[in-house]
Amino acid sequence: MLMSRPLGWFWLLAIALLAWNVIGLIALLYDPVIGLGDVSKLAPEQQAIYAARPAIAFYGFVLATVAGTAGVIALLLRRHVALWLFIASAVGLVLQNAWLFGDPANLTAEVLGFQALIAGSIALEIWLALTAKKRRWSR
Repeated sequence: MLMSRPLGWFWLLAIALLAWNVIGLIALLYDPVIGLGDVSKLAPEQQAIYAARPAIAFYGFVLATVAGTAGVIALLLRRHVALWLFIASAVGLVLQNAWLFGDPANLTAEVLGFQALIAGSIALEIWLALTAKKRRWSR
């Protein structure tokens, strides 16, 4: 049973996270299109990373993005399952990026910074889901 209603900051943060995840979904949908010839338009470092990316990294991208988006939707619907979806998203992020650490040339400041931003957003999602559960804002 729900004990209380979430505060306004909860809704604002959840909606912002939903927008962030929708951007991720758009990037996911665009990813196969890049393989059709747009890779040449990327910076040389990005071209090399894209060419070296193993299939498991793409599947990790799918898991991270879809689970994250579903998790935010579950959070907005005030469901406990959001936490598990965010954990799945974190696993997807690890699968997506673990291969990068095999070759230090892949670890540019841009790559590390952007992946840290994504990891931070997943950590924020997990914290928000735990807060909702603790304050009995979700069921």
